[in-house]
Amino acid sequence: MTETADNRQDVLLVGFGAVGALYGWLLEQSKGVRVTAVARSNYKTVQEQGVQIESAKFGKHSWQPYRVLHDVHQAADRDYKFILCTYKHLPDVTPTQDILGPCLHRSNCFVLLQNGIGIEEPLQELVPHATIISAAIWVGANLKESRRVVHNDLELLVVGRFKGEKRGPNHQMVTSKMPEADADRLLEDLVKLLHAGNSNTLPVSDIQPVRWKKNLWNATFSSLATLAGEPMSVLMRDENVNNVIPIARRTMLEILFVARSMDINEDKLPATAVDEQLSLTLSQFGGIQHANEQRIGESEEAAAGRAAFKPSMLVDHDNNRPMELQCIVGSIVQRAREFSVETPRIDMAYSILSVKQRKFVELAGAAQHKPTARMSAELAQRFARSDSPVVPSGTPLDLPSTPTKI
Repeated sequence: MTETADNRQDVLLVGFGAVGALYGWLLEQSKGVRVTAVARSNYKTVQEQGVQIESAKFGKHSWQPYRVLHDVHQAADRDYKFILCTYKHLPDVTPTQDILGPCLHRSNCFVLLQNGIGIEEPLQELVPHATIISAAIWVGANLKESRRVVHNDLELLVVGRFKGEKRGPNHQMVTSKMPEADADRLLEDLVKLLHAGNSNTLPVSDIQPVRWKKNLWNATFSSLATLAGEPMSVLMRDENVNNVIPIARRTMLEILFVARSMDINEDKLPATAVDEQLSLTLSQFGGIQHANEQRIGESEEAAAGRAAFKPSMLVDHDNNRPMELQCIVGSIVQRAREFSVETPRIDMAYSILSVKQRKFVELAGAAQHKPTARMSAELAQRFARSDSPVVPSGTPLDLPSTPTKI
């Protein structure tokens, strides 16, 4: 590890959006690290002016990372205690090895602050002797004007070591070759640094159920909002909600059935999580008819922002950018096929959105990477088979009946 005059340890941050900037700043507040940030689209602005943190939880702060670079090759001049990956996970655009490049060999601990399912294994195969810390994030932050991080009071980071993932019968589990004691120590060190920066970070022994719980919402409502082309408040309007909620609930159950096939049982991810997610969604977005409508005690700005909220998948779609479709939705479809679990609603959403995704990938100039197109071909072959096995989705679970009111 590179030693510094003041004994701070180097941390590399790849991806300098709202999440990357916020957690890079939090780490430096610990006084134990210095952050090298790789910022591509906003490199010049951040390098010259730094960033402005405007947070209801942490207050207002100006921050200039220790180093701001525009390329990972520049960052490969030293070793790092941690490499934080906060860029969007788009394997059908740019594989992990192309993004991290020479920095893959500059650390023995990678921290994935990214959405989706199954994002750890491809990286673990590239760095077998390193440990991967996987995270699920609940944070209300947006990057505005390339350098302003506007954050509310929501900030929860759940972290745990990647210990492998059960896959289909012909798949060999991929795990780290690092001794568990050393890997646990790295997780403890990261948590201590984040706690010192006043982050609400929670370590867990098994991170996969947490990731699947978060992906219940992401895969379901990101898909529905993107297919509809409307913000969440429109989906939850009175004239739409009676159609949307039953479809959303059954979609979440499909995701839960896939998780069950991977040994994420009731103790790890209760079936009640489905209705909890739906209830939270209704409480957050239900009953709004227009952007100026305010709830009791709510500011006009907060009401307008909530009414206009779009999942990031829809934001990317509206801007003709590649979406995080593969890691959020495609990964579920792939695992469902491995275990012969029927997921008709997820399949349909994925197949339709893949049509748009291929267009966006081509526009991004990365048509040579096409796992999404390959998955669609596999699905098409499966749908064409008359002998395709049918696995009743409800078989593994004793689930509560659909409530008449949530």
